[in-house]
Amino acid sequence: MRKYWSTILVLSIAALPPRAAAQQNPTQAGGPAMASADVAIGTGVADRQLTGTAASFPASTGAVYCYMKIENAAETEVEHVWYKGDVEMARVKLNVRGSPWRTWSSKKLTADSVGDWRCDVVQNGNVIKSVKFKVE
Repeated sequence: MRKYWSTILVLSIAALPPRAAAQQNPTQAGGPAMASADVAIGTGVADRQLTGTAASFPASTGAVYCYMKIENAAETEVEHVWYKGDVEMARVKLNVRGSPWRTWSSKKLTADSVGDWRCDVVQNGNVIKSVKFKVE
């Protein structure tokens, strides 16, 4: 009987289920890729394209648009978070229906808007991309 114990032990270990893939890094396990976005600020959107792209805008512009093309985020929600300096000024939820997906949000400008701005693209609390601009 003693000579069979080692064989029984080896067979028992071989019968154990493999480790769950959930313990692995999702990108190593063939999971979904991280979302990525191209983001720019401009003065308008025409035919689903950003117009008036610039790094600074006069306060008299009226409004600026944060335009993004996002990939690997289909069927999720992202946010455009608008900041003046370090103060959050607006948060806009956007539904992403496909990949790639183009969408945008806007921020009205007034005389009080002068300063350094940024718009962050946020998904599940993580900043995917950030774009800075100035209002003069």
